[in-house]
Amino acid sequence: MNTILSSKIEHLKAPMDHVKSLAFNRSISSVEETKAALYIQNELYKENINSQMEYFSFTGAKRYFMRLTYIIAFFYLILNRLLLILCAYFSLKYLFQRTRNYSLVGKENSKNVIAKIKARKKNQNRAVVILSAHYDSFSSNLPYGLQKIFFFLFKIILFPYVFFAMLIPYIFIFREKSVETFQLIIIFTLVEFVITIVIFLLIYDNNKSKGSIDNASGVSILIELLKLFKKNPLENYDVIFLWSGAEEWGLKGSKRFCKRHRSYLSKKYDLDRSFNINIDMVGTYIGLENKNSTLFKSQKGIFNLNKILEEAAIELNVPLIKYKKILGPKTDHLSFRSFAKKTKSSFQVACFHSSKDSKFIHSSKDTPDKCSSQNLNGCLDICYTTIRSIDLMNFYSEEIR
Repeated sequence: MNTILSSKIEHLKAPMDHVKSLAFNRSISSVEETKAALYIQNELYKENINSQMEYFSFTGAKRYFMRLTYIIAFFYLILNRLLLILCAYFSLKYLFQRTRNYSLVGKENSKNVIAKIKARKKNQNRAVVILSAHYDSFSSNLPYGLQKIFFFLFKIILFPYVFFAMLIPYIFIFREKSVETFQLIIIFTLVEFVITIVIFLLIYDNNKSKGSIDNASGVSILIELLKLFKKNPLENYDVIFLWSGAEEWGLKGSKRFCKRHRSYLSKKYDLDRSFNINIDMVGTYIGLENKNSTLFKSQKGIFNLNKILEEAAIELNVPLIKYKKILGPKTDHLSFRSFAKKTKSSFQVACFHSSKDSKFIHSSKDTPDKCSSQNLNGCLDICYTTIRSIDLMNFYSEEIR
């Protein structure tokens, strides 16, 4: 009896222990990000669970910024008819192999950690559950609300300017506009450039946030769910666990996973009975996005994922706050919604996200004490009960057939 009680206590403590262990900066391409990925793998290794890392690279904000700088520099040279300098630059750039491959700012690198628990039955038409959570973090000097405003301004500034800079040489040189117009262009360009620099200086700070709510909480829940399914696999569903990287930089990890594995998943599994549960932020409460879990109309006999999650919460007596916003959270669940659309399936997607906790994230306030052990275990239990229930439904349907 004491052994069983001790095991149960350890199970309840485990998610919070993971959150505390991951309470450090995990920004992209950093040593700490790799440390977090290795922590996940090590936790799985302790349970004799195999996992793999899938590496990928992408163009980050710094690279975009440098490209903007190049565009501005070339723009000035063209306006001043200093074409010989441009010719000299490109000649030197592509004359030697080393200079041809040289870049002031390289691409960002990240990786996904992936593990899989196979179903007991090896039916050809079995389905798959994909559980996802991102492990990277982001830190800023500004509150989350202001960050969104500044990122919006950055997009307004950057993309129109790139188009404008490409169009200017034709309009204002070959058509020989006035000196006043030329000066206006110079002022406009400088203002654009200064605002962009200010945005970067105000927003980025890689040292403040511990990334506990966002998203050590989701990482910890997935680790413990995998251990449970390792001990007791499902009958009809394979379970794929995805800890994605670079979520904070445009959902890069989950997008790469969906793109890389779309063909394989489509051929191997019945996607109309498959689903994704994305866990991104379980902090002071458990929040569930209450949008349709599938982009397509439910087919006859197919379950409603969100409804079963809600029923599981009621059955377990776990408080669950549902919410529905026009502009929902930008998390990895969007990559899987896109996956459902591209595969033209009824693949369902659910997202746990405590949106009211956004006031803490990306700052020094996002610490382990903001995560409730009760909420972490509550979310874990809801997911486990829901997946078991859906697997049981499919078990009975297979028996009837």
